[in-house]
Formats: sequence, structure tokens, C-alpha cells
Amino acid sequence: MPGAPQIVRPVVPDGMRPGGQFSSWCGEPPSFVLCDVDGTLIGSEHLATNRVVTAIATARRSGLRVGIATGRMRTSVDVLRSQLGADGPHVFHNGAEFQVDGHTEATWTLAPDDVDALIAIGRTRDDCYVEICTTDRLYVSSNDERAAPHWEMLGVEHSGIVTTAAQLDDQLVVKATLVAFGVSGPVLDELTQVVTSAGLAVGAAHSPRTPGLFYLNVTHPSANKGSAAERAARAIGLDLAQVAAIGDALNDLPLFARAGTSIAMGQAPEEVIDQAHLVAPPVDDDGAAVALEALASWRQRAVRAGGHQDEPGTV
Repeated sequence: MPGAPQIVRPVVPDGMRPGGQFSSWCGEPPSFVLCDVDGTLIGSEHLATNRVVTAIATARRSGLRVGIATGRMRTSVDVLRSQLGADGPHVFHNGAEFQVDGHTEATWTLAPDDVDALIAIGRTRDDCYVEICTTDRLYVSSNDERAAPHWEMLGVEHSGIVTTAAQLDDQLVVKATLVAFGVSGPVLDELTQVVTSAGLAVGAAHSPRTPGLFYLNVTHPSANKGSAAERAARAIGLDLAQVAAIGDALNDLPLFARAGTSIAMGQAPEEVIDQAHLVAPPVDDDGAAVALEALASWRQRAVRAGGHQDEPGTV
């Protein structure tokens, strides 16, 4: 029909491939990108590679705001944030806290009864223990040396053993983590079911730096990376179609479900890749840098075109 708008099929950027949701990809040129940390921005080293740092600088010059969305506590990524120079907003504690321009805008906390129930789980099992995070402190349910690689990765010394929430006095608990030791998928599923049956949110994660350890991030039922990203985007005047997300684990799925453009890392489980629009190379091949470079190029093209919708993913 004369005058009918031309339908433009999205183009896969160089170095990436379609994900399971590629056919439904219709996001706007991004203005804000949120990146997971472990398995995305960093692999087996404690900081990002030079290419990732350069890609973030390129993205920012293109007009993209760059933030991190991590299951970690805020203080454990201070050095990384300084290295990256990312301006945020940032999401911490698996979505239980987000910051805009260095100021915490909102937190979602666990009730003392929830904390006691989680500690009880760790006390009755030998395959996991519990870490309890306030906004800036880490407590543990026992001094289990099997978790030492995690403490080293976080770069945060724990502030003591807690056996009941009452020991925390008036400190607010933002997140708890069940750290599982060398378990199989069915055991993780069992632990997840135990926590969700208590009405709490669970986000499973892992890190290349701690093989053999698995993390179940437990938060208030309203807190996850996706809900925090939605609030963070709104705080800077954006809608979710203008948000891109890069991640590799199950706890990134709520973020993928909301972002206009979702990018899975190449080493991500199939269930994560199935929920992504695009798939970048693995973390050891600087997949996050490949994704950020493509997003920056797309953003630059859109700006040159006067802010109109461009072909998603064209580089």
C-alpha cells in the first residue's frame, strides 16, 4: 500500500547471535544499560579487562548511562565501580537497593522472622550456610571456611557470626544469601522451593571466580533486579523500552523480562539464553565489551538520525 510504513527487521550486531526472544525484540535505541557483574563485567579476575573499561567509556561518550545490577552488596563493588567509571543508576543486593547519582533511592528489607527462618535452614543442613547483608555489613551464620573464596571475592570481612536476628539490634537486613557448597541442580531447586514457600524472592547466581559455590540471593518479595531497574529508569526519566540489560544468570531473568533489549553472555545457561534478545560472546572473550560497543554504535546512529527509531542492533 502506498505510504504504508516500512517494516524493518532487526539486525544482529557483529559478534553476537540471536537469543530465544529475538523475534519479539522491538526496543528503542537505548539510553541506559545495566550490566551484571560476576560472569558479565568480570570473569575469573577481580576487575574488568581493559577492553570492557574502554567499551564503557565509549558507551558513555555516545550518551548512554551505564550502571551495574548485581547480587553483591554495595561496598563489595566500590573498587570495580571506580575502575569502570560507570555513572549509574546502580542496583545492589539483587535488587533490594538502588542508587541514583550516589544516593540510595530505595531499599527493600527482610523481616526479623524471615532472617531467623533462613538462619534455621543453614543450621539444619551441611551443604549450605547463610550470609546476612545489611546496607554496608556482612554477617555469617557460621565461620564456614568453605565460603572463604566468596569472602575473598567480595573483599569484605564479615562482621561476626549471627545466630538470631535479635543480635543485629536495629540494623536493617537488605538481603540474605544461601551459599551452597558443591551441590547439584536438584538440591538448588529444593533450597529454592523452601525459600519461595516462605513468601520470599530468590535469585540464583554464580561466579567464575568461585567454582563449586552457588548463591541463592534472598530478598523481600518485591525486590529483584527487574523491579529495581524499573524504579531506577523512572528516576532518570526513562521508560523500560530505553533500557538494555546484559547478564548471565538466573537472577538476571527479571531484568531481561523488563528491558527493551536483553543480552545474555555466551556461557549463560540455556534457560537464560532462551529469555534474551541477543547473545554476546562468553565473559572470557570480553562479551560484555562486544555488547556495549554495539549498544553505543546503535545509540550514536539514533542520535545522528535525530532520535528516531533506527534498526535495532545495526552497527
